[in-house]
Amino acid sequence: MSLPMVQLRNKKDRRVKGGHPWVFSNEIDGDIKALPAGGAVGVYDSKGAFIGRGYANPKSLITVRIASRRKDDIDHVAFWAMKIREAVELRHLVYPGRQSMRLIHADADGLPGLVVDRYGDYLAVQLTTLGTEQRKEIIGQALQQVLSPKGAVLRSEGRNRQLEGLEDERCVWFGDIPEHVEIDELGVKFQVPLLGGQKTGHFFDQTENRAWAGQRCAGKTVLDVYANGAGWALHALHNGAKHSVAVDKSPDCAAMMTQNAALNGVTDRLDIVQAEGKKFLTQLCMESQQFDVVMLDPPAFAKTRKAANSALRGYTEVNKLGLQLTAAGGLFFTSSCSFHVDEANFIAAVMKGAQQAGRSLRMVRRGEQSSDHPVHPAIPESRYLKSYAFEVRMA
Repeated sequence: MSLPMVQLRNKKDRRVKGGHPWVFSNEIDGDIKALPAGGAVGVYDSKGAFIGRGYANPKSLITVRIASRRKDDIDHVAFWAMKIREAVELRHLVYPGRQSMRLIHADADGLPGLVVDRYGDYLAVQLTTLGTEQRKEIIGQALQQVLSPKGAVLRSEGRNRQLEGLEDERCVWFGDIPEHVEIDELGVKFQVPLLGGQKTGHFFDQTENRAWAGQRCAGKTVLDVYANGAGWALHALHNGAKHSVAVDKSPDCAAMMTQNAALNGVTDRLDIVQAEGKKFLTQLCMESQQFDVVMLDPPAFAKTRKAANSALRGYTEVNKLGLQLTAAGGLFFTSSCSFHVDEANFIAAVMKGAQQAGRSLRMVRRGEQSSDHPVHPAIPESRYLKSYAFEVRMA
């Protein structure tokens, strides 16, 4: 099969040859505008040696995304079915028996531009690139061939699609879709809205961190801020927490938390507050409130590199407030899903917040995204989640 050729410039091919699947526009030797928008291309190094096959978008800074290091036909259902089976096999290895999880994690699973979350018999799918958007039909066929789901929704939204020149799309893709599906996350039950909520409906990336935190909360009072579906609070209550407060500004999240509390039989131990996180933290500090355990899991404060400094100031402030609310000897959990805020700077922001709060910290756990969100060793961006547990003392 003959494909349009993308040849990389001299000394601009090392990163891609080393395993990175993204080819940037300034690395290509030739007329980028001539590349087929969304079409398959062959990628070659500066000396003409084959590197791989991918799909192109001449209007994107990431001009080619490599999907195969072999000469596979990436426009055939069989290729996508093979890659999906490989992703499923990994999930069976790391989470044997689990029915709900991140099933395909884009580049880290060798499928750039494709994200799939599985909720039992149903799928939530994100197509984030022009290449996957144009292969929607064959991707759908491959998913049905391998997984036989009862239905799937498209949750193709966000900044990545905008950068690819694509409009957002949220709709039923195929099958009969219920309003909610119930999932079990290590003993904690959640009602997930397949077409509602944020991202793909549920944040599986924090599963292991939530579970570890919950196991340290028996008999404790707990504050869960930026709670979304109250996942951190529910794991705490599942493990015997005395009482929890869960806070989120979204009315949809407040409704979802109410449903989840009833589903887990903890309505009497969970107070649900609809409020903006920082404002509510400030209010609690003014009231001199204290909790045995405080959990902060905010949305990304920095969605671009330019926003990193502003994000660090935000992280310092919310962590200061959260630490002021953590009782001496208590546990403080804090996270950042902003790739553009690196680990060292995020920890520095937390430490600065601790200094301002008059607290000293000892890190007792360093967490990251759950195992169903694998990291591609050549792509730093695929390791984005930073999550820490600290013991808190008065300074």
